[in-house]
Amino acid sequence: MPRLAVEQGTLMKMIAFLVVAAALATPPADQRRVAGPDHQTIDLVRPGEGFPRIYVQATLPDGEQALFLVDTGADISVISEATAERLELKVDRSWGMLSGLSGSTPMHRALLPSVRFGDITVHDIEVAVGVPGVSEQVGFMPVDGLLGNNVWGRFLLEIDYPAATMGLHAPGSLHMPKAASPMHFDGRHIFAPAEVTTAEGGIVDTLVAQLDTGASGLTLCAATGLPFADHTTEGLETLRGIGASERIPPYRFLETTKRIPLERMELGGATVRPEGASARWVDFDQLHTPTCRSGMRALLGHEYMASHRVLIDYGRGELALTRSKRRKRTVNGHELLYQQDVDHHGSVAPLRGLARGRLLLGMEDELEATALLEAFAALEDAPAEEAAEARMLLAALARKDGALARSRSFLADMSPADMVDQKQIIASVNGLLFEGQPQEALALAEAAVAERPDEGDAHVALADALLAVGRAEAASASLLRAADLEQYPDAHLLRRARVALAAGDRHGAMAHVRKLLQHYPFGGHLLWFYAQLLETDGDRSTFRSDMEAAMARLHPDAQPFDFLVAANRILGDDAQTLTYREKGLTEHCAPMKSGPSAENCRAWYDALAGVELDRALSRIDTALAEEGDRSDFLDTKAMVHLARREPELAKAAAVQAARMSPDDVYMLWQAERISDIADRDAAASSPPTASETR
Repeated sequence: MPRLAVEQGTLMKMIAFLVVAAALATPPADQRRVAGPDHQTIDLVRPGEGFPRIYVQATLPDGEQALFLVDTGADISVISEATAERLELKVDRSWGMLSGLSGSTPMHRALLPSVRFGDITVHDIEVAVGVPGVSEQVGFMPVDGLLGNNVWGRFLLEIDYPAATMGLHAPGSLHMPKAASPMHFDGRHIFAPAEVTTAEGGIVDTLVAQLDTGASGLTLCAATGLPFADHTTEGLETLRGIGASERIPPYRFLETTKRIPLERMELGGATVRPEGASARWVDFDQLHTPTCRSGMRALLGHEYMASHRVLIDYGRGELALTRSKRRKRTVNGHELLYQQDVDHHGSVAPLRGLARGRLLLGMEDELEATALLEAFAALEDAPAEEAAEARMLLAALARKDGALARSRSFLADMSPADMVDQKQIIASVNGLLFEGQPQEALALAEAAVAERPDEGDAHVALADALLAVGRAEAASASLLRAADLEQYPDAHLLRRARVALAAGDRHGAMAHVRKLLQHYPFGGHLLWFYAQLLETDGDRSTFRSDMEAAMARLHPDAQPFDFLVAANRILGDDAQTLTYREKGLTEHCAPMKSGPSAENCRAWYDALAGVELDRALSRIDTALAEEGDRSDFLDTKAMVHLARREPELAKAAAVQAARMSPDDVYMLWQAERISDIADRDAAASSPPTASETR
């Protein structure tokens, strides 16, 4: 410990020296390329209350308003390809490399002439264009990119999280609180000291972290986590960020991390106590190096700032967290953009029906959204692609409400190609199958493949139709073709297992599910389906080993307690079944406190454990009465009836759940297996026919 203390003291002296150097090097206003007043306040926008990340609106050179993520962890700002094209920016392709938490990606570069915040204009902003991992939509809000420190570093930045405001102040124009702590801005990243106290062992250590409003939690890298090494758990979790291409299989973003439970943090002169917080430690096996991932030691995200007014003095090197003195509020981005659209285009603007309908969906006003989308889809002059999207949204809304015939009516005029493009082909094909029209479903799927032969979804839809007409071998070939098109050999393994089982290849089905479980050990439903395939003692022995290996790869609080209940019940391990039930009720259900979701959660655990089934039925019926039909609630109802030995009622609920989520292979498999149980039970209980008595 003395050696660590000396190193920390030396490190703090180095920070102090760098802060002084930064203060002396503060650029004059004309070099900052900022025009306008010394102070400007703008709104912080979120897609809804409680959403962690913050966004701001800015006016672009063409006069259009744009929405950007506020990201103090980014050294360069980012805009979408569509925005760069609209502004006719000159883009230098493959200009360099951009690195983030998820890896590196080629960077396309452009120069954005200006962005305006109220009366302040920032000129000459270098931007990366079309970066993987930067979302272009949050909720139903279109997002143009993110703004990083090459914008914010020109100001003394004030972020008042509770009040939902951002202050842009000229350097030196605002007095910092006395409690402010030193920080350093190297022109790219903000480095600030944070004193961390662990919840276990009471370990106290000061580390220097990059301040990142675009990240969550606290991430420690390599040797930075060494002082906490004796108080950790180890397991897999997903690490995504800049560079995280959507084309890469999701399991590739899984990494083994260590978790360190935290009690509190001293940051910027304030004590922060996020409930249930823990630090994430990555690259913990690289203790020979002090940094990793583009020089990162630690990354400190919005979770530790979200209850405070944050002042970041880039030029003088000071950071302060204080209590907000303004009224707490949320600026709902969907409401803001909707009102701006009305102000700009007028209250009656039929061709704005799709844009406004989407925003209304983000505001949870489904009734008004439906009316606007229906009117838009009926317009003769509506762009074809936008009209198809409107019908897709209408179909999804109707299906969500259980109005399945109405849902199909919205898709009736769409071509198979449109259904593929709008991600509706799998749902449409399975919808026809549930209506007892297998040949029509097969014809639709074959037409989709003919019109969109290079789209994986078309081949998945064809596989579902082929399976329904008893052509399991052809269905398997279609799924392999989809995987080949998606350049992911292990794609659709659960569907492939379902096809193998239908073909009588139980071992093949088990092999597919086992491989999927190796990729996604937290996929509890995989354990459950796997357990349902067991027949021999050897099967059960292998399953136990696989289950233990999968759970050993997860952090203890990340285990799928519900499906562990179900799997252990199948194995006949009553003690483990009840143990996991109690863990799940505590970890998953108790935080919900009350309401339909809490009732559904408790009913689900009781059904899987086979206990308190009368009360479970009352709970799920109450949840459905309050919330209306929902596929996940109906799935719970199916399991409650199955546990109560009421297979016909279970079948009705499971089939309805699958009809409402016809592209969800979990729901499809559930409906099939529960229907088989009900049909076998009905056959066994039927009186013998005359021919059977002979």
